[in-house]
Amino acid sequence: MPERINASQILVVVGAAALLVSLFLNWYEPRFPGESGMSAWSAFEVLDIVLAGLALVAIATVIPSPRDAGAATLVADRWLPWIGIAAFAFVLVSILNDPPGARDRGLEIGAWVGLGGALALAIGGLASFARVSLVISLRPTDTSDTTTETTRPGAPASHT
Repeated sequence: MPERINASQILVVVGAAALLVSLFLNWYEPRFPGESGMSAWSAFEVLDIVLAGLALVAIATVIPSPRDAGAATLVADRWLPWIGIAAFAFVLVSILNDPPGARDRGLEIGAWVGLGGALALAIGGLASFARVSLVISLRPTDTSDTTTETTRPGAPASHT
């Protein structure tokens, strides 16, 4: 029986996880030497909570509901494309328009990880409508007998 791996769900989980991790990384450079950079938690007022919420809700859309044995999820998957698009838009706007506490600071790795995660989340959400999936077929192992006549039971032993 083929095992189904849904590629859009993998993109959603990877993107949401990257978005969550990016919130803890530095998004903006330090202003003075010796000072640490600004993470999303210290740079944004409400957007960091919104992004974390969007990432958690996106993950909840791909987790099967424990109540149903079927394909039901904790959150309706029809919201997934909108969650991804909203996350991508929020991250893009925050990169293009610095928050007040991070004016005149350059971007660091956290902003780019967040943008990549939000983009993967958006692509995964949009691909969920297309039902993109990767099918892995497990083949039975080859059990053909490759032993020689000398090792088969009941075969005459060959003496050399």
